[in-house]
Amino acid sequence: MVLSDCEIRNLVHEKGLIDPFDENKLQAVSYDISAGDVVRVYQRLNQEIDLENRQQMQAATSETMISKKRQYHIKPGEYVLVKTRERFQIPENLTAHVRPRTTFSRIGLLLSDQHMNPSFRGYLFLGLLNATPNIINISPGLSIGQMVFETVQGEISGGKLYEQKKDAHYQDEDAFIPPVLTQEEQAVVERMVNQMMGR
Repeated sequence: MVLSDCEIRNLVHEKGLIDPFDENKLQAVSYDISAGDVVRVYQRLNQEIDLENRQQMQAATSETMISKKRQYHIKPGEYVLVKTRERFQIPENLTAHVRPRTTFSRIGLLLSDQHMNPSFRGYLFLGLLNATPNIINISPGLSIGQMVFETVQGEISGGKLYEQKKDAHYQDEDAFIPPVLTQEEQAVVERMVNQMMGR
């Protein structure tokens, strides 16, 4: 069941669901999430990226601070990661989904989908792709997506909650944590790359 604005507001006050919370960003069944002041920009490494090499994965992006006066200019075809202004604290009986804004999709600024597990805590780094031939400016406070909250039906098995998992790499994320892939995920990525390269 998708939560209404009243349910979202109650959970903000009772459980600290969204911080900071802005009543103007609350919609009937969603909450508009905003860009913070950190953008992770992808670097040209001039070499293949080894998905098992954490230092290389970290070097793939660099951090840029933005402000109202110092916006980030997303170039045509560029993909960046934007830290949310909001920190989230998802209760054990909820899950949340990040969805794109219709206005941005129509102008060609595409937001990557993201899923939040029950008991997740932290900020998000959301992917934005400029699919247009034009430069698009972003600044802190800009509503870049919307979050929909849903209740979980039934009980979650012991050890499956995000806060209890050993591989909950992004729990309490504030500073950027580079991607961490399991061996199975690495194998899937390698197969996809090989297919795209015709190997």
